[in-house]
Amino acid sequence: MLPDEMEILKRLLLAAFFGILFGIERRHRKKPVGARTHVLIALAAATLSIISSYGFTEAAALAESSYNFRSDPARLMVGMLTGIGFIGAGIIYRGPQGDVKGITTAAEVYLMAVIGIGAGLGLFKLVTISGLIGYIVLFCSEETMSGIRGKIRRIRARKDKEE
Repeated sequence: MLPDEMEILKRLLLAAFFGILFGIERRHRKKPVGARTHVLIALAAATLSIISSYGFTEAAALAESSYNFRSDPARLMVGMLTGIGFIGAGIIYRGPQGDVKGITTAAEVYLMAVIGIGAGLGLFKLVTISGLIGYIVLFCSEETMSGIRGKIRRIRARKDKEE
């Protein structure tokens, strides 16, 4: 049986919240995939999860009684993740200096799909913890790297002054 409208709304809003949060962070870093794209990915994944989990129960029950039919709700979610993998592959490219760019954004887009699927399934605690850890990793890793670079510059500057 399909969850009531408020439950569906909570699930979709949780997915959209993390889409906005991650999208703003990526846009702040001038990455190609922004908040709207993240929200759409997370929302699509959440909607697909709801459809996959609840949309076929009546049809499957009818088919099972008449045709010995078995339903696998995970198929739609697997298809979604495969599609997101293709989108992620399109985000990755080789920069002008030969360095590979877009890997973090591709992984983060994949996480958006997983968060959307979890939200669609109503796994609120799991999605919240996963989303927060993912956001902290994205946010802090760049900040940490900037801090480390700054410390290295200060150490080099001190060594230059001493010499």
